[in-house]
Amino acid sequence: MDQGSRPKRLAVSFAQRRRSGRAPPAPPPLLGARSHAGPADFAESWGSLRALRRAKSPLALAQRRIPMAAPDLLKAARSLRETIEAEADRVEETLNMTAPIVEGLVDSGLFRLLMPEALGGFESDPSTIIEVCEEISFADGSVGWSYAQNTSCMAYLAYMDPELVEPFARSRAGAGMFAPLSVVIREEGGYRVSGKHQFATGSPHADFIGGAGMELVDGESVMGPNGLPSILAYIVPMEKAVMKGNWDVMGLCGTASFDYEIPEQFVEAGLTHSIFETHPRSGGALYGLGPVPLGTISSCGWAIGVAKRALHEIVDIVTTQARTRMGSDPLKEQQVFQRDLALHTQALNSVRLLAHETYGSAVDAIARGESPETLEQIRRESKAAASYIVQVSREATTFAFQASGSHGLRNPNRLQRCFRDMYVGASHIVFDERNFVESVKERLGIVPLPF
Repeated sequence: MDQGSRPKRLAVSFAQRRRSGRAPPAPPPLLGARSHAGPADFAESWGSLRALRRAKSPLALAQRRIPMAAPDLLKAARSLRETIEAEADRVEETLNMTAPIVEGLVDSGLFRLLMPEALGGFESDPSTIIEVCEEISFADGSVGWSYAQNTSCMAYLAYMDPELVEPFARSRAGAGMFAPLSVVIREEGGYRVSGKHQFATGSPHADFIGGAGMELVDGESVMGPNGLPSILAYIVPMEKAVMKGNWDVMGLCGTASFDYEIPEQFVEAGLTHSIFETHPRSGGALYGLGPVPLGTISSCGWAIGVAKRALHEIVDIVTTQARTRMGSDPLKEQQVFQRDLALHTQALNSVRLLAHETYGSAVDAIARGESPETLEQIRRESKAAASYIVQVSREATTFAFQASGSHGLRNPNRLQRCFRDMYVGASHIVFDERNFVESVKERLGIVPLPF
């Protein structure tokens, strides 16, 4: 399936926002290496991005004219491939996106991919989101993962007071981890928050960061309408958070997913939202998915992009380097390898279609005003689809790495990086296999868990 092609059903559903896809240009030669960064490297990279932040401040961005209609965002993403690949080694060394990549994403408007149109974003349809994230992730897994999380954080502004989030909407990007690890105490007009979190992915180039915690009144948890404790997400300016700079991991090394702390401070109620929220205050049906399912759209694009790169790399290895063993035919001529390559290619193409269909159908159902019960089941099925998409992507990446033999062990090596990135990203809780279980309980007469 051509990377730019799309399911016909979705072309009808999003006719006002679609444009015909085009096959991407051939990827550049094999590049990439793995190394570890020390405190000096971290400080140097952080300083360069802080300087870029000042140059690209919210005020400066506000002075730019935001176009009335979205440009060809997929074309913009493809135009950054050469830059991302050229910077990939440095991304891994310094633990985060380099300044040329960040500047390219800012200037192209791509950080606004998921942000509501009413707030100055593009409010893209699911297929555009998937394809853009796939394209950026094909270029580099760490950059793609950071980008996916940054854009999701911008999307969550949809659930907050439009007037209060206006300064945040002018930011380059947002970051944050929204597991309930903060203390969120209700006060008049808002909340007293504090907490220690992990995984501040993409934080060096973000202008705000978020956290989440159980809502407390007089030391007691507030119960939400779904029968679960109320869990509120919130955002604060980046300068009101303390970054730890401690990211030394196996894969996704260049995502700057540092630990961070939110010191005790007051946050207005309009800068919070329930993590179970499905009624946006800005934007349309896309945001009716709710924060968690909404965030998985970009992550599915990431998984597909990394897996496609892994398959591309193994084909490059077996066709340009004599991958064989003494007494055996070259690997590319062995039918078992040919069959497995075809199977993983078709499986990946299939889950790519699944991603487009699942999220496109879900947004259509929300727009039609289906019953709350129907929409809850659709959300459960979208989570299961995300888990399956990542499972198939991981299997394709594993096949490519195992087939590479010793070639996959040596640096510089993009395939090795795909393998490491995939196994780290696929372990994210949003892809938990519990999603499969919850998606079928209703059919079996069992009450699904509410979250």
